[in-house]
Amino acid sequence: MDDMLTESAHTVLERHCTPQFVRTVEAARERNAGRALWDQLDALGFLDALVPEEKGGSGMRLAAAAGALFEFGAHALPLPAAHTMIARELLARAGVEAPRGPIAIALGNASRHGAAFVPYGLVADTLIVETADGASLVPLASAELRAHGDSLDATLTYPAHAARALPATVRGVGELGALATAATMAGGMQRVFDMTLGYVNDRQQFGRSLGKFQAVQQQLSVMAEHVAATRVAAQLGCAGHHTSEQRIAAAIAKARASRAAPLVANGAHALVGAMGITAEYDLQLYTRRLHAQRLQYGSESFWDDVVGTHAIDHWSNVAAGVIGIYDALDEAAAVGT
Repeated sequence: MDDMLTESAHTVLERHCTPQFVRTVEAARERNAGRALWDQLDALGFLDALVPEEKGGSGMRLAAAAGALFEFGAHALPLPAAHTMIARELLARAGVEAPRGPIAIALGNASRHGAAFVPYGLVADTLIVETADGASLVPLASAELRAHGDSLDATLTYPAHAARALPATVRGVGELGALATAATMAGGMQRVFDMTLGYVNDRQQFGRSLGKFQAVQQQLSVMAEHVAATRVAAQLGCAGHHTSEQRIAAAIAKARASRAAPLVANGAHALVGAMGITAEYDLQLYTRRLHAQRLQYGSESFWDDVVGTHAIDHWSNVAAGVIGIYDALDEAAAVGT
């Protein structure tokens, strides 16, 4: 990972993406919410980090930019910055000028044409949606949005004439969305763990901090294992970007993140107690999002199936190769006799 990019993202978000900012954007639930911070992220070059240099970007690999995605999750950034980074690179490589506002990415509804569930749909300007017919660019001003609970996600429907078909090189939207989400989830889980650790170390019971009790330490160790595993899986997933292993790397990352999300979130709330679910306490800003992100672009069961199928196909090919070698040896032996 690029330490300078990570530190820069941390500095900007620590100053501007405060819990109060997150609450303000979530309460507004409108397209222009949070644009001052968005413009700052754009001006500093974060959103064009993956765009090739010849197209005006920094030309970074996703593996190097992973730290910034972790920071987006660690600060509960209520804007699709990670998705926009990936979308701008996809569009740049396809020779399509990218919109400057927030870009969401989604998979189209297979059973309903012109419909999609869109993470960050309420605060995005544009959508890259992939269907069986290919990817399209859809301005969300022309779409009908239906919000989901208190989140910034939305189900949308859009007229066919509003969708601009993109070149065939724009593909793999679902796995890229899953990979970006896994990375931001890793950052969110780390923040949840840090908040929980701080709470149990500060809270006194029976003359000593809660963190000194063996049962609490056991719960913390379980949470720490899931947080670490999710982060490593996300880093490896980002390293697989633009390789022949991109889909399986994204599948492993998202499956691991989705499996860990409820365990980390539930462990935090068990240790913090009833206060943790109140609107005034910051913990719920992260745990609510982790539960929602668990299902975005496919849950752990969906991606586990992808991983399992890949493993079966791989070992089937290995077995076929071994059998072929033995057949060839048998034929050679027969000719020799």
